[in-house]
This record gives sequence, structure tokens and C-alpha cells, in this order.
Amino acid sequence: MNIKEKYRNWKLKQELAKISRTPFVRNIEELKKIGVIWQPHQKEAMNYLRNYFNKNHVVFRTYCVFDELSNPSAANNTLTTNDLNWWGIPKPEKTQDFMQAHFDVLLNIAMKQDFVLDYITALTHADFKIGWSPNEQNYFDLNINIGENQDVMFLVEQQIFYLAQLNKKNSR
Repeated sequence: MNIKEKYRNWKLKQELAKISRTPFVRNIEELKKIGVIWQPHQKEAMNYLRNYFNKNHVVFRTYCVFDELSNPSAANNTLTTNDLNWWGIPKPEKTQDFMQAHFDVLLNIAMKQDFVLDYITALTHADFKIGWSPNEQNYFDLNINIGENQDVMFLVEQQIFYLAQLNKKNSR
């Protein structure tokens, strides 16, 4: 691990120490605001989520994180490598609107986690955070193991499935 990686990991731990949160799962029918972190090649999956939650009139906000190989146009809900400081940490002016919004659920549908995705996931204000990472150390309240099925649509369907199962009201 080089000095940049050590510093930014230390910085993330510093920021996390300022946050006190207890994960809270709402019934899927009671969700009011959803946040989704995605990457450009996952547009189909993001639109699937948007359509699923929009039929229930849920506020749906997205944040697209581009990698260094992409050359997107600048937008408010995107992050490019130009929006990172020298250390590789996202600049606050590009991320604070999304990260400070309060979400009932944050869905991270990225198939490969990196520092930038971890940073945004860890510091976004959300009652419950769902995603997938093969790493034991991750920032999800629910880490869905997709095993060998490395498909973003499968991950999205699993996220919806488990959201529906958690905190299900008993009908008697």
C-alpha cells in the first residue's frame, strides 16, 4: 500500500469516526427515498430500479461514478477522475449534495468496489446500505453474496428481493 492509499484510508476512517449511525430497515412499501450508486455500463440496471421504485412514488436519486477510462460530460450527479483531489478522494463540491441527502436505502450496484465507491457508500447518509463486495471489510449493512453470478441485473434483483424480505410485516 503506497502513501496515497494509506492517507486516503486514514482520512476515510477519520470521517467515519464523526458519524454515529444504527442501520434501520423499513418495510419496502414504506420507503420514501432511495439513493443508487452506479457506473455508466450499468444504465439498464439503474433504469430497472428507477422503474421499480417509481411505480411506488419513491424519490429516486442516482450518482454515477465514472472510471478513468470514461470521458463523460460533466453533470451534477456524476463523478469523474477530474473530480478527485490529488489523493484520489472525491472533492466535496461534487459529492456533498448526494452524500448529505438522507436516504431510507442506499443501493450500490457497482460490480467492482474501489476506494471512491467505498468512500461515497461509507459517508452517504442512509438508514440502510446494500451492495456487493467480495471484501470482508466493506461499508454495507447488507452485503449480498452473488457468488459466481457476476451480473448487475442479478445483483439488482437480489437487492429488491432481500429488501422485500427484511422487516416484512406479519400478516395473520
